[in-house]
Amino acid sequence: MRLNNLQLINFRNYDNLHLNFKRNINLLVGKNGQGKTNIVEAIYMLSFGKSFRTNKDKEIIKFGSENLYIGGNYLKNSSKGLIEVAIGNNKKGIKVNKIHIHKIQELLGNLNVVIFSPEDLKLVKDGPRERRSFIDKEISQIMPKYYNYLVNYNKILIQRNKTLKNRIVDENLLSVYDESLANYGAYIYVLRRDFIKKIAKISNEMHKKLTGNNEELLITYKNQINLTDEDTVKDAKDKLLSKLESNRQRDIETRMTKYGIHKDDLNIFINDLDVKLYGSQGQQRTASISLKLSEIELIKQEVNDNPVLILDDVFSELDETRQKLLVENLGDVQMFITSAELAHKRIFDESETAIFYIDKGKVTNIEDGGN
Repeated sequence: MRLNNLQLINFRNYDNLHLNFKRNINLLVGKNGQGKTNIVEAIYMLSFGKSFRTNKDKEIIKFGSENLYIGGNYLKNSSKGLIEVAIGNNKKGIKVNKIHIHKIQELLGNLNVVIFSPEDLKLVKDGPRERRSFIDKEISQIMPKYYNYLVNYNKILIQRNKTLKNRIVDENLLSVYDESLANYGAYIYVLRRDFIKKIAKISNEMHKKLTGNNEELLITYKNQINLTDEDTVKDAKDKLLSKLESNRQRDIETRMTKYGIHKDDLNIFINDLDVKLYGSQGQQRTASISLKLSEIELIKQEVNDNPVLILDDVFSELDETRQKLLVENLGDVQMFITSAELAHKRIFDESETAIFYIDKGKVTNIEDGGN
């Protein structure tokens, strides 16, 4: 899978930009604040329909403009595609192959993109929310209907928590919410369980490569209903519904929903020690890299093609040994790499690398003198 080109109109600090990309390495070099991350942000939007930097679409429209356009031609499993995103008048329109889509799940999975940023290096040591976000984002790319389950679950959770905050709580209404939460939550539990089992196996293999077979990485699913490998969706629903009902009075007292998929997490161990608590910073970073690499491999297995990889200012956070290990384990993945240092180009094969120099929203392709 690869992104062949990108067009931006009134996006962040770009008036009208058109870039053609190499199938292997695309290195975006420039000082901070010049527009490197803006380009990879736009690529991300072609995959997910939203920014990874803000939830407010109006913030990405160029100052003084009223609308923006992002377009990109891509190749997936030898089939060509075009994704376009337009934002204006507080509305967003997305087209896939010139056809308007009405739900984000219709966009997900067309162009698979994995982003690796400095924040991801803290994936292991940060809180459960970051790890849930990692899980949710990747399952949604592989299985767009998961995104629909998640949206519906979160809507009901918000309604249930609002009801719990009322002076007089309507328990009949809570029963209705509990049934719906258990229904959507059950599908999410089972899909998360199956995803984590796959990614745990792949990430352990990756981790062995990165550590010269000196460390074993063990990842398991931490959930509140003691889900087993044999449990069906119905089993998960029954377990979750039982939890919600048996803890209802406590939820009423605390005015919040204690149990559900919104509390899930990952257990992460290196050589039988909890790396979140006892791992060194180097071990935590290597475990995070293993997780991100396993994400790439799993997408490849599920869709029969490599995803596009964004490395946003990651190299500055890694020593040269880990930089090389990361690149060596990426194979023929198309990469978009932002860096403030041109020196990072020495890590890559020059014949497979396009270098774009970015200065104040102007992009120059160093290889051919202009873009």
